Amino acid sequence: MFHLARWRACGQQWLQLQRTSQQLRHSSSSASSPLLERFQADLTTRRIPLFYDYLSPQPSHLLDLSVGEFLSKNNASSALPSVREAKPMPIGHHLVYFPPQVRCSQLLPDGTDILHYPGPPFNRRMWAGGWVRFYGEGGGPRLNGQRAVCLEGIRDVTIRGKNGEEKVFVGLERRVATVSEGEDEQSIRDRVWTEHEDQQGDAVVVEKRNLVFMRDKTPEQVKVDREGVGRQRSVVKAPTDPAFSHIVVPTRSLLFRFSALTFNAHSIHLDRAYAQNVEGYGDVLVHGPLTLMLMLTAFQNYVSQRGLSVESIEYRNLAPLLVQQQMKICGKQKRGTNTDAWDIWIEGGQGGLAVKGTIQTRSI
Repeated sequence: MFHLARWRACGQQWLQLQRTSQQLRHSSSSASSPLLERFQADLTTRRIPLFYDYLSPQPSHLLDLSVGEFLSKNNASSALPSVREAKPMPIGHHLVYFPPQVRCSQLLPDGTDILHYPGPPFNRRMWAGGWVRFYGEGGGPRLNGQRAVCLEGIRDVTIRGKNGEEKVFVGLERRVATVSEGEDEQSIRDRVWTEHEDQQGDAVVVEKRNLVFMRDKTPEQVKVDREGVGRQRSVVKAPTDPAFSHIVVPTRSLLFRFSALTFNAHSIHLDRAYAQNVEGYGDVLVHGPLTLMLMLTAFQNYVSQRGLSVESIEYRNLAPLLVQQQMKICGKQKRGTNTDAWDIWIEGGQGGLAVKGTIQTRSI
């Protein structure tokens, strides 16, 4: 939970970002501009409070109950796993731990929090992609009730687009580690956070999230987007001859449950009217982290039969995935000498490429 001093500092930072964003409306978005340097400094020095959690098997169990039937013919057991025979966190399940510990008053009108928000006029947030690295056994620490922490920091910020159409790309890094009761914050930061993102430190999971913040759409832009819903658009062709494929049709109940498990109130995943009338989509969107988790789980189900596990994934989101529309998760081994590398992708409802990525595997 935030201390009062931190919230005051955050409020002052927010006001500064508002002034910066007003200047941005009338300035060049050149990578060498003093404004961009100032914008980078404002975000990359933001000190985000630590998120603590006790690693109960309950969130992971509820996630299995929610998504199991979408990914496997075998229904997940309704019995809660025991902490006495604790297993490592499954691949991708770190996404439902360490929810953002913010008050409702710290949420923006669209339900997103202010932790990574660059400030107005960049009020729309989307998930552009990222990468995850899993160290040690399984996909994270053992779910035995032990105390753990997630450190967040903004590594980099870039601005793209011409004046009036800029997009702010925020590179958010998250590091998961176990901690001792009573360990002080600075000690945790010193041993878990590292100078460079490719260093492990004491983390067991390291994740990079590439978030993009955009201006609000005008009513005219929303109208054009709404009129285009359902029309066949140009799509990026997906690879051919997958070694495996799995079809998922995400339901509204699935999206609601994932929002609840991740403490995510973003209206774009819950409110159809908002998604249509403010964002211009045909319906609510599937969460970026839910897409990532489905992709990782489907792939892990396939390669575990071959004695392999996911070591890392890097991916890009190319097109939105909507509720109640088919998404096809596919993968195949890359050609060449690196037999541990796999192509992974998702085809959207129109058959085009919605997500593409690369997974590195290791022997179990």
